[in-house]
Amino acid sequence: MTLIDPQQWRPLFDAVYEMNTAKDHADFLSAVATGMSRLIPAELCVVHILDRKTPRLVVRTMPENPYTQEEMAFYAANPAGDPLVAYYERTGDPKARRRSEVISHRAYLNTPHFINCQKRLGFIYTLALPVTVDADTVGALSFDRGGSNFTDQHCALLDAFAPHFVHAWKRHADPWVTAEKPRLPARQRLQHLGLTAREADVLFWMTEGKQNREIATILGRSLATVQEHVANILAKLQQENRHAATVFALRSLLTS
Repeated sequence: MTLIDPQQWRPLFDAVYEMNTAKDHADFLSAVATGMSRLIPAELCVVHILDRKTPRLVVRTMPENPYTQEEMAFYAANPAGDPLVAYYERTGDPKARRRSEVISHRAYLNTPHFINCQKRLGFIYTLALPVTVDADTVGALSFDRGGSNFTDQHCALLDAFAPHFVHAWKRHADPWVTAEKPRLPARQRLQHLGLTAREADVLFWMTEGKQNREIATILGRSLATVQEHVANILAKLQQENRHAATVFALRSLLTS
């Protein structure tokens, strides 16, 4: 059994406190992602809860989701292609595990999951914790990074955090009410930045990583027309370049 470093108790308690004082479950998920990102350094932290009956799913990432639509689509179609997911489904193990515990580093780099989902981002190492809230509600925390693997200490911290996560989620009578507030489509929210409907369409596809020529094909417009829209977007948002406007839009979508 790995003992938790006494210096880690305070940040663990802080993460538990922030989670339990969240005003609703939308805030709760953000509190978990923020607190655990401080506790376990990683390039990406993902928290999600699934209601199997509906199914309803809520997800938070810290920082913003870096995956492309193609990468997310591949994962959605092949979740068990992740050796760590396959391990949990096969064993029902409730403990935090590193992917390196279920497949060798060399073997993982040759899997379709790594090649199609993680290679572009350089996420070689993953740490995950499955969370069973009740018979119908399950969740997970996962951490991804390159460079160095996660430690036994990180596993111990996650295992210590798990029961607090379950307790905090159950604090509300209907936790899904606030977690599922209806949101306007992304294009409509981008129009609230002062853009026309067509400019919002162009900016939306920019946030999806599409270049001007691709956007022109998608929208059935000429390249010159799309370039004109991009110029208008930069002027209205007061951004210096295309990249800055895209980052501005993504931040706006996360908070709107």
